[in-house]
This record gives sequence, C-alpha cells and structure tokens, in this order.
Amino acid sequence: MWLQFVLENAHFAVNLFAALVLFAVFWLYFDAWQGRKSGREIIRLVGFFLISVSYLIHGTQVESTILPVPFLGGETIELLVGASRIIGYLILLFILWIEPLEKHPGENKKSALPAVLIPTAGAAILAVPHALFPILGALVGLLYLRRATIGLEDHLKPVAYSFFLLAISDLIGLSSIFLHTTNVAIYDLVRPFGLFWIVEHLFLLVASVGFGIWVFRYLLKQFEAQLFMILTTSIVIIFLITTVVFTGLLLKNIQDATTTELKTDVNVLSYVIDSKKAELLSDVEVVAQNPDIIDATTTTSRVKLAGLLPDILLAKNESTLVVTGDAGQVLVRGENVNQPGASLSNDSLVKRALLGQSAASVVTHDGVLAPIISVEAAAPIRSNGTIVGVVLAGTLVDNAFVDGMKQATGLDAVIYGDNQVSASTLVMPDGKSRLVGIKEEHAAIKTAVLTNGENYTGSVTLVSQQYFAAYLPLKDVDGNPIGMLLVARPQVSVLTAAGRSIELTFLLAAVLLVLAIVPAYFIAAYIASQV
Repeated sequence: MWLQFVLENAHFAVNLFAALVLFAVFWLYFDAWQGRKSGREIIRLVGFFLISVSYLIHGTQVESTILPVPFLGGETIELLVGASRIIGYLILLFILWIEPLEKHPGENKKSALPAVLIPTAGAAILAVPHALFPILGALVGLLYLRRATIGLEDHLKPVAYSFFLLAISDLIGLSSIFLHTTNVAIYDLVRPFGLFWIVEHLFLLVASVGFGIWVFRYLLKQFEAQLFMILTTSIVIIFLITTVVFTGLLLKNIQDATTTELKTDVNVLSYVIDSKKAELLSDVEVVAQNPDIIDATTTTSRVKLAGLLPDILLAKNESTLVVTGDAGQVLVRGENVNQPGASLSNDSLVKRALLGQSAASVVTHDGVLAPIISVEAAAPIRSNGTIVGVVLAGTLVDNAFVDGMKQATGLDAVIYGDNQVSASTLVMPDGKSRLVGIKEEHAAIKTAVLTNGENYTGSVTLVSQQYFAAYLPLKDVDGNPIGMLLVARPQVSVLTAAGRSIELTFLLAAVLLVLAIVPAYFIAAYIASQV
C-alpha cells in the first residue's frame, strides 16, 4: 500500500515538475516577447503554456486502482489533458514550420519538412487522441532538431532531445490500452504502478530535467526572471512537500483506524464463536435432562436412543449428536444411527462430563484437504445422582458457518486449524474457489498466535495480495491454541478510501499553485524595480 502511495505522489511530483519547467520555457518566450512584441513569439509561448497546463492537470489525476471514479470524471480530465496538449503541440508545429531557418552562410536552398512527416502528421490528426501525444511530440522534436542542424540554432538541440524523450514517455504510456487483457504477465507489466508505468514516468522526469537545464541557463541571466523563478520554484516545493505530508498523514490515520476496526471485528467473531459454544452447551444440558434420554441411556437401549436422537438433532440444527455410556463408549450417533459404536473415553470434553462437569470447546479434526473445525459441548447424563452417560453435540465451523457470520455481521472471516485455513469467506483470484487449505507460514504470526496465544495485528499476504489483518487464537477447553481467527481487509481498499481526499488535495494544490504565480510575478517585479 505504501509503495502505491509513494508512486502516486511521485506521479504528482513528476508531472508538477514537468509543468514547472515547461512553464519556465513559456516564461522565456514571454520575456522575449516583451522585448520584441513579435506575433510569432506569442504564438510559441501559448503552445508551451498549454502543454504545461496539460501536465499540471494530468498530475492531479489519481490512478484508477486508488480512485475508480475521479472527482471531475475520468473523461473530463482526459479531455482537458488531451485538448490542451494536442493544441499546444499543433501550435508549436505551426510556428516551427512557418518560421524561416537561420541558414548557413552561402546556403540558398530552401529547407523543407521531410516528406515523410507530412502524411505522418495527417495520420496523427485522425488517430486516437492519446496516440497523438508521442507522434506530435516526436514531430516537434524533429522540427527543433532541424533548426539546430540544418539551421544555425545549435542551442536548440537539448529542446529537441527533450521532446523526443517526452514522445517516448507518451508512447510507453499507450501500454495502458492493454489493461483489459486476460494475460496476467502482460497485465502486470502495463497495470498502474507496474514496470511500464514506472519507466514512463522516468522518461518524463529525464525529459523535464533536459528542459530545465536548457531554460534556466537563459532565465537566470536576468535579475527579475531569477526572482520570479526562485519564488515559483519555492512555491512548487512548498506545495509539493505539504501535499505529500498531508496525504501521508491522512493515509496513516486511515490505516490506524482500519487496524483498530479490525481488532474490534475479530473480537466480534470470537464472540460469535463463544455464543455458539454457550448455545450448544445449553442444548446438551437440556438433552441430558430429558427423561427418555436418561432412561434409554441407563438401560443402554440403543433402539430407543436411535428413535430419539435424529429428531433432536434435526430440531437443534446441529452437525452431530452422540450419547455415550458411563465408560465413554458410543451408544448411538444421531447423524448416523447405524454407525458402529466406538470409544470416546479419550475425548477431553467427554472426560470432563464423566467427571460431572459440562463443558464446551472449539475442536479440530484432520480432514482430507484441510483441518475440520467444530464447536462441541458435552454434558453428563445423571440418573438418581449417578452419571450413566454423556451427551456430546457439535456444529461444524465450515464455509456455511462463516457465510452465516458474514451475513449477520458483515465481516469477512477466515478460520484456521493450526496454521491451515479450514473455512473462509474470502475467495481465490479466480473468484470461485474458497481460500481453503492455504497455510500461514509467517513466523511472527505463528509464534504470537499459536505459540503464545496472543493477538496479532499487521500486514499479511494472502494469495499474492496485501491485507491488513487481525488474528485471534482459537483455544480448546484447556486453553491451548489450536487454530486462529482472522479478519482481513485488502490494503488497496484503505488506499481507495483515502483516494478522494488525495485527489482533492492534488486539485487544491494545483489551483493554489496557479493562483500563487500571479503574486510571485508582482513581488519579483517590485523587488527588481527597487534594486
């Protein structure tokens, strides 16, 4: 989660930096226009201004994995970014094409735009808007390179190379069209915050540095421009630091609130289990006091018990109901009256009941794919003050059980037998199969919960996805941990919860930054006039 947060803020910072240096280029041409009042200069500065605005707007856009529905609407932002950048590029192409070259001495041959660029530009206009970015950026770079090589403006080479880098960045950004692919390997490359996303922003950063090195060599030769750019850069840095710190604190608070909520939730689930134990204990005590059950157990009448237990089992809606004799041997199983009797004398609950103590506990049994967890309770059957047998009942804690808990409490839950998932409301990435049979091998979790019998709260990985989780030990009647309760929430959901605030913070920072440029200009002009 924190990596995504850092990368999201990096997206904002890189685009803000790109907007700043392109604004500096705009200011360079604006300064030149003030001296010469040339119509061509004002056209060029408008082009750079629009491209700068496009990066400022794009910087406020929060990735869809964090915020599925942007405040301004995804289409609105895309439209604003696309319109401002494409128009800006077209303006630069126009002015670069009509402006005559400074030719080498003695050269009279008219230089023309390479023929291949003309159909390319025409095809670009008919293309998908975002597909225009790398094409137009590359064309602008070629025209600047043309002025630096065919013409005498060698100082424009860094500008040309920077536009080429912008075009490469935009070209890599087109990989987002593959986001809906079903190929996992391709999706991992093109997804937000994936490899291509990172490389795209790295190229944008390098291009911005190239523009910055070129433009600041000229702007800082004038005192007023120095003051203005220092003030503007300082404002950008202050807003950037404030934005990152604020969004970081916001995310930390939401994370802490989520952790606290998870601790409460896992205790709620533990309470549900405890309530089931109390309910089951009450049921077996009622059955143990049934005169017919007492009589049949005293006389060891399996036939009579076989007629009684199935109806009681059905009425109580339990998984198993067993009556044993005074030595722990099974007389009848309500769920299968024809199953041969066996001895439960080693069962801890039956032992307690034969000693006259009713008890309930969470019990784990070996299963085929995963441990089987159940809540069981036992109560002694007394006849004239003598213990003649035991009633043992149980309810499975399976997927149906946790689904019922989720329906009642709204919580997703995972039940472990030892460190292996026995039941879960969570599903695998295929969206169908349950998260059953997966083992928790995190040493800190096993030590805290299964060894020390303590709660554990922290970050975990479940099926390659990061979660915030709260664990609670499941203990048997003797107080020994035999499993775990888990409540978890995907970390991305926490980032999504903060997404709206992060987006609004980005938007507010961008608006305030634009508004701050005006007083920065007047302050710089005033100070320069006083010197």
